Amino acid sequence: MKINTDKSIAEVARECGVSAMTVSRALRGNSLVKESTRQKIVGVAERLGYIRSPRMGRPAASGNEPALRVQLIAGTMGRSMAVFHSRLLTSIEQQLSQNGYECVVRTCDGNYQQFLQLLENVRNSDAAGTMIVGSFVTEQLKALLETCPGAVLLDNPGEPSIEIPYSSFAFDNSEAARIAVRHLADCGRRKILLVNGAPEHFFSREMEQGYREALACRNIKINEKLILPTDFTADSAYEMMVAALNAELKFDAVFTNDEMASGVYRALLERGLKIPRDVAVCGCDGLPIGTHLFPRLTTVVLDYEELGKMAIKYVLEAGNERRISCRVRLLPSLAIRESTVC
Repeated sequence: MKINTDKSIAEVARECGVSAMTVSRALRGNSLVKESTRQKIVGVAERLGYIRSPRMGRPAASGNEPALRVQLIAGTMGRSMAVFHSRLLTSIEQQLSQNGYECVVRTCDGNYQQFLQLLENVRNSDAAGTMIVGSFVTEQLKALLETCPGAVLLDNPGEPSIEIPYSSFAFDNSEAARIAVRHLADCGRRKILLVNGAPEHFFSREMEQGYREALACRNIKINEKLILPTDFTADSAYEMMVAALNAELKFDAVFTNDEMASGVYRALLERGLKIPRDVAVCGCDGLPIGTHLFPRLTTVVLDYEELGKMAIKYVLEAGNERRISCRVRLLPSLAIRESTVC
């Protein structure tokens, strides 16, 4: 869905044959609008890509002290929020509480109408700061950043196409891939399979970049067939591994993230392949699941608690007046376990 802030509410009203006030009420979920009318208006607005101007209806600034409240906007598209961000969200809430701040969590799965409501809530919020975590399509992310000047992106470096000033605290995912692939190569592996996420996701792009750079560093020729895209889930990783094995694709190691590693394990063990004797496996994220797999999973650890601490410190100290962009990349570390070392 293409979002276009140039489209006016009058254009939506004209195409629907209703008043601008009716359109405004419908998009805000007002019960005065008949359900059939509301659905028609929402459908036309979505097709046109209409989004209210980020500043329309924004509360006027006052001389009062900002509310002791920080809003955390979570995009639930792509990787599972429960798996990847539970420690980050918990750490943020606890640290805000210790500093006397309330943490307001708002979520959106990319649905157009849900996103409209999210923007409405954010626009009327009196929060002292805003943090955005998870996955949003670029147009929605731009709309959020326009609506929340000074917002901070967490575990997301942002997109080059975004010209709006913003700050970000993220991991160096390319370095994570370099660390993992260098380790596998140093263990004698030369046919390293990358089970990656969706190609358009920033995490996937950075992982592939690091993978390619590490292979080149070790003078290993890149085989494009050894790069497999998935949807970040264990089931998808399992299906891609089964397809690779059925196609008799040759590999002696696999690099993926921790959640997908469980699907990789399942596919390998079903075929009677031993880990790490036949195939070494290295994950990324440092999730608890890695210590429960057998053999225990070697993984690149991403410290979500530390990421949260750095972001909270910046938000609370800089306050609502921050305008200078701050870009931080946290370096990962390698936890070597039995899945790569015999």
